[in-house]
Amino acid sequence: MTTRFRNRFAGTVTLRRHARGLTLIEVLVTMVLLGIGLVGLAGLQMRGMQVNQGATFRSQAAFLAEDLADRMRVDLATAKARSYDGNWTAKPAATSAVWPLIADWAYRLGSLPSGCANVDTTNYPAVTILITWDDTRAITSANANLAAPATGQCLNTAAQAGNGSYVLVTELAAN
Repeated sequence: MTTRFRNRFAGTVTLRRHARGLTLIEVLVTMVLLGIGLVGLAGLQMRGMQVNQGATFRSQAAFLAEDLADRMRVDLATAKARSYDGNWTAKPAATSAVWPLIADWAYRLGSLPSGCANVDTTNYPAVTILITWDDTRAITSANANLAAPATGQCLNTAAQAGNGSYVLVTELAAN
């Protein structure tokens, strides 16, 4: 069955009754596409938040490494004696003569998830400070093949550290 009506702009238009349902299908397709777009947008938002948190951790690590290097510059005799060398965490297993000087620094190191620092002054006056942390969220979302460091594990080289690491190599004093 057809219905005819006159449109003063388009002339005579013929509509078929079975063509009415097409509008409903178009709306359903549009809703599905909009839903897929919103799910994708939510995924982008989540990834953006992960990257932002990772950037915050990296900037904290950079600040901590520079701060420790400055503390070592103030106390060159202790740095030259390699008293700063080794792995440092917020709660060290054993304290050393340097511990009172860096206790507040180590407390701030604890603000990084599983934060750990490895200090090497073997090539004094050059010093290498490696700050590592557990950045599992960023690692697993960026590359499923990478493994995060084990909790409580302090890594000794940047190659072992993977994604959650910051390395500072600096000179303590000019000879």
